[in-house]
Amino acid sequence: MLQNIDLTNLEFEKHLGTGCYGGHVCLFRNKKDKRSRRIVVKSIPYSSPDYAYQAVLKEHTILSQINHPRILRYFGFFQTEDAWNMLTEFAERGNLADFLERRAQRNEFLCQRSVMAKFGDMAEALQYLHQRKVIHRDLKPENVLIDADNRLKLADFGIAKIFTNVSPEDELNMTIVGTPLYMAPEVASGKPYDYKSDIWPLGIIFYELCMLEHPFVENCLTEGKDGKRRFVTPRIDCSGRGYQDDDGAYHHQTLCEMMFQVDPKKRWTLEKILKHDSLVRLMKREM
Repeated sequence: MLQNIDLTNLEFEKHLGTGCYGGHVCLFRNKKDKRSRRIVVKSIPYSSPDYAYQAVLKEHTILSQINHPRILRYFGFFQTEDAWNMLTEFAERGNLADFLERRAQRNEFLCQRSVMAKFGDMAEALQYLHQRKVIHRDLKPENVLIDADNRLKLADFGIAKIFTNVSPEDELNMTIVGTPLYMAPEVASGKPYDYKSDIWPLGIIFYELCMLEHPFVENCLTEGKDGKRRFVTPRIDCSGRGYQDDDGAYHHQTLCEMMFQVDPKKRWTLEKILKHDSLVRLMKREM
């Protein structure tokens, strides 16, 4: 099943990398496209373990049902004698992880405009997914791609989850999946979780955009007067970051505190975050 793509018009350009279980990721150019747009073909061998096939099938199912400018576009799949092949658009500027690493190596912090633009792209995509009962479950910089216009696109839906239950109380999951460094506390501890489990890693990436480092590189627990250890929201140091004023720094920290709530019941939903005065003010400044 392909969306208006003739495979005979695809011309191999280069090998991008090796996927899981012997698969390949290659870049092709559409010879008949006036803009010579390029397409990524990800091949997954039939000899892959069953859970790898299930991940591919899940990604196909989800991507086939969504269409949003801030989510990597999916063109469909085709099968060969030995592999299942998925076609997606090509994000020319790579992924957010490599981008942040390059900036960190050069100690080049992002300006407030860039931070908020990138956060806005991710929040817009996540809100779209949550409205369609999809949890990404593996949100991290490696799965956020950058297109030619410097806009972000969410990718990699192999372990995403579609909820079909009507009752919000029933829309909980307990499967431990994702990347540990970006995993919400309730997921890591094997407790029930829902859409808010995507908000925690969104907060981590927001912090990384501001500080060019992971928020939990050091101990995030502090000991209170009663001797008990408590989680402390990481602080964003806006000095020398090109932010406009102390008021802007306050709003950035407020955003962090909304997303970095260990108790998911206290963690803000994306809908509430996007309506909050702190975010509205920051976004208006960058318009």
